[in-house]
Amino acid sequence: MTTRPKPRVGLIFEELEQVGGLRVASARHARLMSGDIDVIPIAIKDSANERDWPGVVEELEYGGQRGFRIRAADLRSDALSGGSHLRQYAFTRTLVRLAQRERLDALHVFGAYGARPLIGAYAAVQAGLPLILSFRGVDLDTWVFGPSLAQLQVAAGVARVCVCMNTTAKRVLEGLLRPAGPVLVSHNYIDPSDFATEPVALPPLAPSVIGCVGEFRRIVGLDFLLRAFETLTETRDLSLLLVGPFRPVEAHYYTALIDSLRSAPRIVRAGRVEHTRVLGYMHACDVLAFPSFSDGSPNKLLEAMAAGRAIVAADVGGIPEMIRDGVDGLLVDPSDGAAFVRALESLLDDPTLRQRLGSSARERALSEFNAERARRDALEYYRAAGLAV
Repeated sequence: MTTRPKPRVGLIFEELEQVGGLRVASARHARLMSGDIDVIPIAIKDSANERDWPGVVEELEYGGQRGFRIRAADLRSDALSGGSHLRQYAFTRTLVRLAQRERLDALHVFGAYGARPLIGAYAAVQAGLPLILSFRGVDLDTWVFGPSLAQLQVAAGVARVCVCMNTTAKRVLEGLLRPAGPVLVSHNYIDPSDFATEPVALPPLAPSVIGCVGEFRRIVGLDFLLRAFETLTETRDLSLLLVGPFRPVEAHYYTALIDSLRSAPRIVRAGRVEHTRVLGYMHACDVLAFPSFSDGSPNKLLEAMAAGRAIVAADVGGIPEMIRDGVDGLLVDPSDGAAFVRALESLLDDPTLRQRLGSSARERALSEFNAERARRDALEYYRAAGLAV
């Protein structure tokens, strides 16, 4: 009996080094689908080397998966003459040739922001391949406000299927971009085997600890958390544990803000940590806070749920589809400072409530947001794109 070869899909993403960034997620997606599809990671990366202007391909390894990086560059003279679009065309031209050489059966844009959706759409049309367009994180909340909107609309019109991370995003995508194909929802997932279990070494902390994990920038709502923490420390002995890096372009703002607070000595900045050890830092906290201004289906929230910790999270994006208010955690509008403080106080004051919510969150994460469910979702959207899987 002849075994049917697995479809080969080029996964187009932007190479990032951020906590929970697309590089981590894309490699994890490739591993998740390895039994059904050969997912080939293809990073699109701007180059500072002018000699790369026609497009250059490197073969690399992403999380144990064979993949590629396409580099292309502008010339310095482009800026002087008002700009050029040849770099985007070079990405497209090189991507088409790579797709043909690797005999790909489809292209999948993983993270629909910047120029990549149009690059993927143009390459799919040129190569005669179906396109899957995945909206990740806050793509629909931020990138539609700017020059990328027209490119997103074109790409959505080309895509055989669009994928987003929650039902709110699905409503926005269908109503605003009017894609030609179906829109399917696929949440993130958690695999506890990805994480180490041993405790982590930390400096001395107060008897009660509030934690927050992520790449710190405006969108994660750190301003709201700092204001609430400043209020709470007026009457309580608390530490605030911040786990993750500050986005470089916003680090000066947050460093100055934290240093200006009366509670600054109680704020522990752990910085970037190895992703496999994140749950160890979460276990050191009594309450975990996620006051996001916008969020899709955050991995950091699923990790907190899997850690069995009491959670206060923002009632935005896909978070209400993950946390049931009063069952798995507490949902608030974190810009309502008084409500945010009350929610944190209710958990700090009630160990029984913390235990109940944390246990429920862990059970929900492992039963509803696991790898097998994510694999089924992915198979559904790949089939919708016409792949035989």
